[in-house]
Amino acid sequence: MGRDRADLDLGAVAAVTDRARRRRNEDAVTVGRFGRGIAAVVCDGVSTSLRADLAAHAAAEAGLAALLSALGNGATGPDAVLSSGRAAATAARATALHDDGQVPPSCTFVAAVVSADSVTVGWIGDSRAYWLGPDGAVHEAVCLTVDDSVVGQIRAGRPVPPGAEQDPTSKALIRWLGADSGDADPQVVTFQPGRSGRLVICSDGLSHYLPNAGALAARVPGPGGATPIAIAKDLTRFAVEAGGHDNIAVAVLPFPPAG
Repeated sequence: MGRDRADLDLGAVAAVTDRARRRRNEDAVTVGRFGRGIAAVVCDGVSTSLRADLAAHAAAEAGLAALLSALGNGATGPDAVLSSGRAAATAARATALHDDGQVPPSCTFVAAVVSADSVTVGWIGDSRAYWLGPDGAVHEAVCLTVDDSVVGQIRAGRPVPPGAEQDPTSKALIRWLGADSGDADPQVVTFQPGRSGRLVICSDGLSHYLPNAGALAARVPGPGGATPIAIAKDLTRFAVEAGGHDNIAVAVLPFPPAG
């Protein structure tokens, strides 16, 4: 989905993307189903690059197609997510033109797979994935991804060069998809939830206003509450009304998948 506003509801999984107060929508989100499982991909165009919307849309579509194809051929969640990231990287690179110079189209990437017994996410950049536990269990909420920036690495307790946090570019991406990046393999996390819950993946147009897992969980009813599309719409509405400084893309995937 790459329009100014689009809602996608497959029942078991749903997503929304919205231009918010930006001139155009450079976020893209795709969702799909495979057997008894569900999947989604969110890509956020890097605003400092040319035609960032093209990179995001191409990466999201290619990423989901590769994800579903791999799963359909019997791949595990982690292997399918790796295939998805590589396909998304290839698609983003293909949007570049010979005269783009140092700012070819580029984007971030986050993909999610929810099967009957596991949850897998993979990412490149600063789009995020959150695991939310049952109704009211705010303390069980956790951000599964680590932003690919110096600040993100510091917050995650990872080592960085001395003084790096003082660098004015410390919030800038250090990994992304595009012709000017060699990255193609996402970082991957997989686990087997002990209880029902929800997975939310999103661009920073949402996480900017709900910067931690607890804040997000407080707005999201658990599995016994609202439907995935109702949650996606509510989160998008919240981000727009909170300021809407950036495009928004959000997908909601319940665990275990329904239907």
